[in-house]
Amino acid sequence: DAKNSGMKEEHLEQIMKITVENVPPQMKASPTAVKRYFSSLLRKMLPCRSDEFDGKQKIMMLVGPTGVGKTTTLAKLAARFAYGEGKRAKTGIITLDTYRIGAVEQLFQYAKMMKLPILDVIEIDDFQNAIKQLNYCDVILIDTTGNSQYDKEKLERLDKFLKHSGAKIDVNLVLSAGSKVEDLIEIYNGFSFLDIDTLIITKFDETKIFGNVFSLIYETNTPVSYFSVGQEVPDDLVEAKSEFLVECVFDGFTKQKASDE
Repeated sequence: DAKNSGMKEEHLEQIMKITVENVPPQMKASPTAVKRYFSSLLRKMLPCRSDEFDGKQKIMMLVGPTGVGKTTTLAKLAARFAYGEGKRAKTGIITLDTYRIGAVEQLFQYAKMMKLPILDVIEIDDFQNAIKQLNYCDVILIDTTGNSQYDKEKLERLDKFLKHSGAKIDVNLVLSAGSKVEDLIEIYNGFSFLDIDTLIITKFDETKIFGNVFSLIYETNTPVSYFSVGQEVPDDLVEAKSEFLVECVFDGFTKQKASDE
């Protein structure tokens, strides 16, 4: 079943080869044992990173192509940090998304419902001030315009925002699980000059094939922090775990699996 998983052919071959070379001879006869070994190998190859609030100030910028659900993901993160079960964090939002009026309004609605401060920034110079204004927050989440990886001008503008922010900002690339592996890697490469810290993968509930996500993480060696598994704010956001992704690669996704995490 790994053949139809959407994984890159060469990755599959590498992993199969390692499996065949390393599975103890007495296990080779048992397909279950081989699958178990193959799974544990896949898990080890997936860097995950917890981005939960740990008491230190965190500034996270969400970047990525249009239509991957950045704004909803940001609202889920805000709710999770501000009202989640872990340590509660004073949370503020900055939006640099001035092209899509609708998305900005939606974010303002979310912020109002959650009683969180939100600032709208258009000019690069105002960005530093906005971060200073929200400096009392434990977590600052920054929403950006959806960008094509080919739109160098917009990407360079984002880079300027980052460089002139006067702050250490974690860059989170948001991608959809429904994209082909070649597209995911191409998008990653287009955004990579922004120094991506982690990946957030959305739309788990809209696809059946997850080898593409595995291949992306394996090839870029960039840790993944969250999976978005549905539309509900904030529930449908789970901390990324390699076991969960490997299960999805083998058996597809179910909501039940996500709630077990």
